[in-house]
Amino acid sequence: MATSTASRRAATRPGRRTAPKPTPKKADLRVVRAEERVRTVGAISSIVASFFFIVLFALAGLHAVVVQTQAELDEVNADITRLEELRVVRIADLAWAGSAVGLETTALAAGLVPAAEPVIVTPVPPGGLAEPEFTDPFAPAGTSAPFVGGSTLVGKAE
Repeated sequence: MATSTASRRAATRPGRRTAPKPTPKKADLRVVRAEERVRTVGAISSIVASFFFIVLFALAGLHAVVVQTQAELDEVNADITRLEELRVVRIADLAWAGSAVGLETTALAAGLVPAAEPVIVTPVPPGGLAEPEFTDPFAPAGTSAPFVGGSTLVGKAE
């Protein structure tokens, strides 16, 4: 107790003044409830993560489209190559069938017999053949157009 009285006396002495203690500044702080807090870091990170996921999903979809299109192009190119090879084979077959050997082989396979002597066919000038003795069965009704060389002479009656 003696010390507390002595300090009180010193504080109450009129000749001696003590320096005022600085008061701490009050910070502009207030207590915020949990539901009032703004969670910007969590919201921003979830938005960025969602955007990143959407971008990756879109890229995966575009990649799938590119892969599917490339597969279709490869299939079309394979078809084109196959058809080009088939075309070359058909052209070779046609050339063989049009050759003398091909014609002879095809004729013999069809059951035709070779001629005893070669026949030379010469062109006949127009009007060099006699008129046929029968009429065209496919001529229009009421006409009797003769049948000449695969065509009907229209307007020429018997």
